[in-house]
Amino acid sequence: MGRMESWRPLEGGQPLQLVLFEASARDQTNMVALYDVAPRFCFELATGDTVAERRTKIIEREFAFGSRRYRITLKPTRMKTAGGGEVDRYLGEREQIVEEVIRRLAADRGRLTLHEQKNVRFAFTVYELREELRRVKHSYSSTEIVEAIVLLQEVRIMIQDLDGKGSPLLHSAAFPEVGFRRRDDDEAETFVEFNSLVAKAIKQLTFQQVDYDTLMEVRDPVARWLLKRLQIQVATTKCPVQRMTATDIRRDSGMPEWKKTRDMFRRVHRAVGVLADVGVIDSMEVKNMKVGRRIADVVFTMAVSPDFMAKVHASNRIARQNFEEFARLTNLAEPSDEFVDVGEAEVYRIRASREVTAAV
Repeated sequence: MGRMESWRPLEGGQPLQLVLFEASARDQTNMVALYDVAPRFCFELATGDTVAERRTKIIEREFAFGSRRYRITLKPTRMKTAGGGEVDRYLGEREQIVEEVIRRLAADRGRLTLHEQKNVRFAFTVYELREELRRVKHSYSSTEIVEAIVLLQEVRIMIQDLDGKGSPLLHSAAFPEVGFRRRDDDEAETFVEFNSLVAKAIKQLTFQQVDYDTLMEVRDPVARWLLKRLQIQVATTKCPVQRMTATDIRRDSGMPEWKKTRDMFRRVHRAVGVLADVGVIDSMEVKNMKVGRRIADVVFTMAVSPDFMAKVHASNRIARQNFEEFARLTNLAEPSDEFVDVGEAEVYRIRASREVTAAV
């Protein structure tokens, strides 16, 4: 665990990228494309219908993103059980939700700070996190929240580009540094440090806004992953109609292999249906791909709703404005690998302008 200390904005100004990371609207949060769609979570390890991963301590998964192939390696941590034994623990749905809520709170005004001029940290209290979880109807006890944060700090993640060369894109935990002033005090200061992939996205302004309220409304972890994947694909292609196969969704979301293929098709169909229920998907066509009489795969052609499309356009617009703001204030064509400070007057102007835009 890291040592607790005090963090304040840099004297005379603040890091511009941290200000641009702020979300003016409470119903919006930020996501980091590759990191957020990498299959980092183990949602269905314990079911009797799945195979392979339950018997493997270190989990390796291959997935596709854009036109490239990646491998993610998940190394569990050992935790004590209520009976006094020990068990390997991975990141599950609880950790997915807790990390999402932490990042939303971190997008509030002035919440992020720099440690040693390079590491992005967020200070909060367990009570604050518990209340926000309760507000979005994902209630956990303080003990469960602390355990989730510990897992997010101890489970190791490695992401490699299989089509490239060099060192891994990420070899870390979700939160490589965590500090609790007092674990038994809900209102004592706690901090987490974002990993290098998230910090890099903030520095280089490659994050994008996504609908936080809808993410929290979704009660299916695979559907929550699929929402982000759909947003990224729609934002990139600017096309409201997207096509995915059940096999690709299973592989790229991190669902384990199923003993019966038809059960996997049913599970994926359920996740797609959840997004239709919450208004992300307006209509869809489902087509069975057969080899002989056997259904080899299922193709989902999904048309997102006009409301979702409008939110994607708004997210793209904010991303463009972030780059324009950065270029105007720094005279740099694009962000580098460093944080850039701006004065308090500019910080005030940016925030005021965004409040006006959010109110429209």
